[in-house]
Amino acid sequence: MKFRTLVYFSALVATILSGCSSDDKDLPETKQVVSFSTTITSRAVNDAWTTGDKVGVYMIPEGGTLATALASNKKYTASATGELTYDSEDQAIYFPVDGSKVNFVTYYPYTATVSNNQIAVDVTNQTSQEAIDLLYSSTTTGFNNASGKVGLNFTHQLTRMVLNITKASNVTLTNFSVKLVGTETKAAFDLATGTLTTTAGNVDSIAYKLTDKGNNQYQAEAIVLPNSKLPDDAAIEFTIGTQTFKTSLAAASLNAGSSYSYPANISDNAGKLVVAVGQATITNWVTVPGSDINIDLGGGTTPTDPTGGTETTIFTETFGTVEKIDGNWPGVNQFTGWDNQTFTFTDNYLSTTYSYASVRSTTTMNSHVWFAATKNSGLKISGFSTTGYTNLKLSYSIAANVKSVDQNVIQVKCDSTVMTVPSAVITAVNTYQTVELSNVPVNTTSIEFISSATTNTAGYRIDNVKLVGTK
Repeated sequence: MKFRTLVYFSALVATILSGCSSDDKDLPETKQVVSFSTTITSRAVNDAWTTGDKVGVYMIPEGGTLATALASNKKYTASATGELTYDSEDQAIYFPVDGSKVNFVTYYPYTATVSNNQIAVDVTNQTSQEAIDLLYSSTTTGFNNASGKVGLNFTHQLTRMVLNITKASNVTLTNFSVKLVGTETKAAFDLATGTLTTTAGNVDSIAYKLTDKGNNQYQAEAIVLPNSKLPDDAAIEFTIGTQTFKTSLAAASLNAGSSYSYPANISDNAGKLVVAVGQATITNWVTVPGSDINIDLGGGTTPTDPTGGTETTIFTETFGTVEKIDGNWPGVNQFTGWDNQTFTFTDNYLSTTYSYASVRSTTTMNSHVWFAATKNSGLKISGFSTTGYTNLKLSYSIAANVKSVDQNVIQVKCDSTVMTVPSAVITAVNTYQTVELSNVPVNTTSIEFISSATTNTAGYRIDNVKLVGTK
């Protein structure tokens, strides 16, 4: 009797255990954890992640927003090969078990302090540049538990400036420092939109991180806030002993995701301080060479070209201050607020009496020329003189109303010469990047920007037109 009872009890236990095992698929440990692989183009220190870098991750339902995130600001750790793994079990992210699709928003460096989807950015202290090298990735292709590893492409949101400094052997550098002065140092980055907004009222000097490379070579490096047009007092400031030397960056553009590299030469020939600052177009944090910065410890502040002669700004046109006329932005043929009042500004592609190239502004962009999509239009600037100048260079800022279009869609002519505008993809909406064209023909008397209805499908903006030459 006891034996029969034992048999019945054993069978009951087996049935219960069998029933439990059939429900294993619903237990949390059977959900599929998300695994990530990443790519970035370059880092402040090297071209890969440093093992232990901390990354913040959001998972949102496809079509959703950060407000509906299924996982918010989870801390993941990067390996040197770009793999991301959750920092602890409570930080792990799992795909929805129903197979619904999700997107991811990720950023570096991780911070636990996120307010209204925004993180604070402060570039004042350059001691640890890894801590301010802001990277961001936002996926638009939905993933689910059948997708496998999620690939993330991080892009730089700030700007890097590098000075490669060579000093003459007869120069002793005492109390040597390099600063960027006259620029804002704080901003807020919106994780929902991927936009960086400068916090006004925080103009401060930024001390470059200075490294002695040996053999009379130094490198000064800073990660700074992007700016479509630097203020008049923006400058690179060198302190050597009791002397201070400045090279102006007024009206220069610092593009997000750009790295500007300049050679700087320090000598003592009892001459003048000579400075030649170039501009560059770049995306995805790829180094671009700039012009030489030459410092002569004899003193002075004359900008010169290293090949001889003085590099001088022939003109700069920033399109003044614009107001609407009868509720509409004025066309090129209507606008009168040009910086250079003695010049002639025309559109050779007028449609009846209206120019599809108009002068306008936005809430975030000051006066500029707008070339409407699918319209023939142009802006021709004439009335200046380049007589006696050599080494003419033209630079301008360009932006588009959509991303993933090429900056060379807007054609440039110097007199009758069609210039070769370098191909470069515009990676952000209505964010300026700078184009520099060298080899402008000697004795050029006009510069024309041309938009073709067949190639301009986005709408483009031009600002900060600058012509320099050596004389």
